[in-house]
Amino acid sequence: MEINLSQIYTCPHCQMETPHYTLVRREERVAITCSRCRTTSLVQASVLEDHQAWWEAELQQILSGLEEHDDEH
Repeated sequence: MEINLSQIYTCPHCQMETPHYTLVRREERVAITCSRCRTTSLVQASVLEDHQAWWEAELQQILSGLEEHDDEH
């Protein structure tokens, strides 16, 4: 079994945005485990992908803001 630490998701147990290990992907469902508390969740692949895209967009906005702030100094 291949385990990837590749998805950011809100853990239902510890309520934190954490990296999750992808354990199994079957059709439209994905089993993931929180890297912080080790809670395993079963989520729809589309929900996981949408959350990851949202998180990446948020991160890009933060980084862009930091770059703009650095340019001012």
